[in-house]
Amino acid sequence: MNHNDRTINFKQYLIAVLISAILSPAILGDAHADEMKLSWKECVTITMDKNPELKSSRELIIQSKAKVGSAISGYLPQISANLGATVSRQTSQDQTTQKYSTNVNQILVNEATKKKWDDSYSYSYGISGRQMIFDGLKTVFDIKSAESLVDQSKYRHQVSSSQVRLDLRTSYVRLMKSQESIDLLRQIASRWKKNLDLVTMRYRAGREHRGSVLNAEANLAQARLELQQAERGLRISQLELLRQMGVPVYAPVSADEKLAGKIASSGRPDLYVLLKTHPLVLQAEKQREASEYGKKSKIAAFSPVISATGSAGKSDSSFPAGRTNLSAGLDVSVPLFTGGSNYFNYRASESEVRKLKADEQATREKVLLDLEQKWNDWQNSIGQTAVRRKFVEAAEERSRIAESQYSIGLIQFDNWIIIENELALAKKYYLDALASELVAEAAWIQAQGETLSYDK
Repeated sequence: MNHNDRTINFKQYLIAVLISAILSPAILGDAHADEMKLSWKECVTITMDKNPELKSSRELIIQSKAKVGSAISGYLPQISANLGATVSRQTSQDQTTQKYSTNVNQILVNEATKKKWDDSYSYSYGISGRQMIFDGLKTVFDIKSAESLVDQSKYRHQVSSSQVRLDLRTSYVRLMKSQESIDLLRQIASRWKKNLDLVTMRYRAGREHRGSVLNAEANLAQARLELQQAERGLRISQLELLRQMGVPVYAPVSADEKLAGKIASSGRPDLYVLLKTHPLVLQAEKQREASEYGKKSKIAAFSPVISATGSAGKSDSSFPAGRTNLSAGLDVSVPLFTGGSNYFNYRASESEVRKLKADEQATREKVLLDLEQKWNDWQNSIGQTAVRRKFVEAAEERSRIAESQYSIGLIQFDNWIIIENELALAKKYYLDALASELVAEAAWIQAQGETLSYDK
């Protein structure tokens, strides 16, 4: 089965788990469920597709590209069409005076005024356009600023991917450690059971006292407790890895790899070369570059804006309109007084440029220090792992000899049990050292700005 097939099968498997969770949530707690083995590269592939942080940063790239298009639109013709219909109404008065006679008197009565409405209609439709000719290069600087922000968003995505890789690798190492801790603790518990049987046999033969038996029983109980704790912690490690991958449900997964150390590097990398291509540094550079273009745009806001205008249409009192209207012109707009907004916008952009220059310098210094620190940590952890391996080898040899000596009565229980404890601790410390070395290596890779693509 190739890599892509395994990834597809895993996605299908997770869908099945989700359906099972909806139908029967108790299934998720089944300790006997089959585990899906995942290699490191499979985890990387799924994370690149599913991790919500990466999805979010990719959307920021899309937004920044859209802003470039918005800035470019300032140089393109602005065309609009219009269609209108208007009705207006006016009144005209026709006043008529009539006389009426009665037997009592005569009254001159003004008949109520009769009102008439005169309606008129007008129709118009056409098209108009405006083309900006010159704005002091403000639009040019806005476009360049937006383009710099696109690059910045891409480097920001790399920074996000680098951090996600570190978190994912740390989770994967913890899962490997959890799995191997369970295996190791089972071995230790089995060994303490064997030791208890040996002490019990000697006690029954009258060659050991009851305190030694109780001590051996306590050691066995401690080993079994640690094993139970490790088994419960395995689920936490699985959940943590799934969360980093962007999988929203629990599934019984396991790491398809083993903890393994590396040999210390004989050469030291050129940190200043790494600094030049580090995404954090490049992100700061592009942010500062965008602010400089923004400053120039604010200066250009003081410049006159020259635009060509034109329109064509028809208007009349009947529809379709018969009279044709054509117009063309040139507009020149000079900002004489804007209440000081242009001036204060320029002052603010000047301050922003100075701030981002300082931020860029601080970022360089921080990244350089981080590179130095993470390189040293990784090399130190490699050396520590090698030392812990030697302690395990020594403890195993001492334990083998001490067990033979105790079984024939050449050494006392107290001396033998100390050597057995040292063997158990040496193996635990070695496992811790292996995991710490892999995490330190992941931190060193992250310090270089490497992303999830590093493992593709």
